[in-house]
Amino acid sequence: MGIVYKAQDPAIGRTIAIKSIRLLDLNDEAERERLRERLFREAQSAGILSHPGIVTIYDIAEEDGMAYIFMEFVNGPPLEKMLRHEQTPDKETLLSIFRQTAAALDYAHKKGIIHRDIKPANIMIHEDGTAKITDFGVAKIASQQMTVAGTMMGTPSYMPPEQVQGTPVTGRADQFSLAVIVYEVLTGEKPFLAEYLPTLLYKIVREDPVPPQRLNPTLGTQVEGVLRRGLAKKAEDRYETCTDFVNALAGALNTAKGWNPLPRGASQNMPTVGSQEGLAETVDDRTMVTGGVPPRPPLPPPHPPSADLTIEPIARRLEPVEPSHALRNLLLSAAAVALVLVGGFLTLQRFSATPKVASSQPTEQVAQDNPPPQAQPQQSPPQPSAPPSQPPASVRAPVAPKPAAETPEPPKQTAPEVEAKTAPEPVRVSRPAEPVTAPIPTEGTFQLTTTPPKAEAVFDYNQKCTTPCTVTLLAGRHTFVVRSQGYRDAHKIIEIPQDTGLIVDLERATGLLTLTSQPPGCTIAIDGQEQTQKTPATMTLLAGIHKIRVQRGDVTQEFTVNVTDGAILTRSVELSRQ
Repeated sequence: MGIVYKAQDPAIGRTIAIKSIRLLDLNDEAERERLRERLFREAQSAGILSHPGIVTIYDIAEEDGMAYIFMEFVNGPPLEKMLRHEQTPDKETLLSIFRQTAAALDYAHKKGIIHRDIKPANIMIHEDGTAKITDFGVAKIASQQMTVAGTMMGTPSYMPPEQVQGTPVTGRADQFSLAVIVYEVLTGEKPFLAEYLPTLLYKIVREDPVPPQRLNPTLGTQVEGVLRRGLAKKAEDRYETCTDFVNALAGALNTAKGWNPLPRGASQNMPTVGSQEGLAETVDDRTMVTGGVPPRPPLPPPHPPSADLTIEPIARRLEPVEPSHALRNLLLSAAAVALVLVGGFLTLQRFSATPKVASSQPTEQVAQDNPPPQAQPQQSPPQPSAPPSQPPASVRAPVAPKPAAETPEPPKQTAPEVEAKTAPEPVRVSRPAEPVTAPIPTEGTFQLTTTPPKAEAVFDYNQKCTTPCTVTLLAGRHTFVVRSQGYRDAHKIIEIPQDTGLIVDLERATGLLTLTSQPPGCTIAIDGQEQTQKTPATMTLLAGIHKIRVQRGDVTQEFTVNVTDGAILTRSVELSRQ
């Protein structure tokens, strides 16, 4: 849909990314204008997502049918590119990416924003290991453009069932997409695969994926339980939040000693765990889902071959689910209708190419316009004389309704009246020009209030004030950033003189602390306050230095952590009696 440029902001010298979007790809003027308005609206709504795990949008502009989004530059590859390598990232790095992505998604969900297109290509990994989700709000615009062309929203392989069916979605839709990514990273295969889009969508809505330990024997049954819940068909059956899902996943992986992720396609070369009977069952039920096992040898048909034989085994297993037959019948009906339409079109073309003998009618007008068709074959030899006689007939046909020549007389009588009525119009046209000469505001005042107060606001990189404050700005688009110690920067876009004031609620800077212990189930206290969670636990802490105490019985261990905004800290404590 466009090109992404790496650029430098000349005002402050920072490196940014500029995504260009081609609005001219839409031929419909009204549709293009609606898309442009939505683009600006979505980009502004994405500006409220101030989180270290979400790519920040600085500004947006439009010129010559191209929209430009100025956003934070992430110096690192997307997760999609990392998964293409033969060697996948190490286990700790993957768990860190999952935790950061889950925390960023939960933050967006609390703000009422759902991504709807979570996939490895939209998760950027900075060189320092920070995971950042991109295309918040922009993903909706891209999918809307696809919807105009008749394609479903989002990326099919990662879509949840409720998005496939077009029902309302919640934050748990993003959790399903994240679970698909986790499944793919751990097994090297997507949970739902098919050659054709209708089959893929049917599997997402109706079928369960292959148990992950069949593709990766290093995974345990507890991992299967976590992924089964994260990939539940009904949103209410999934975890409450994305963080809950990742915490459960980390606990299940800890029980699978020696687990390792698989690169893409590696599961196809691994032996299947189980007996030959188990292998046969796997081939019967799951071959079309993953393609990770060899195809089943063809069975001898009990009756002459037919088109239904290829889907008969699946049809028997899916008897309780009527949509499979309905889908097949629908596709066959559509093919039949297409053949009928093509046949009808070819028939019409054949009749149109034949002589007009079959189309002769008893109407006198047809006989006048078209000379006797029976005589045409006989007159075909003297064709040199035919052309001079045919043009007059063709000319007379449109001129035949002679009342048109008689009717000009009444208009000539009314023409003076029309001229008399239109004479005053030049005076009326000149009157609307008077409001245009009214002075257009060249500047306006803007009042800014923040919570908490006394924050620093910088407008257009040069004009500063301490909130609450009132500034005078030139008419047009302006950007500003609000900064305060212990809080995340807030970037905003305003239009002067339309925007006269704004209240900005700053978000506290936070980080994540994952605490494990041996043995588990220890009591945790932070800054002297005992927590309800016990180890292992993942907690959100405000930026700053915190004192941590882990206790089991009369054995205690204390340490301090320095939490920075967006940091992911991991601490492991071993408590043993002396």
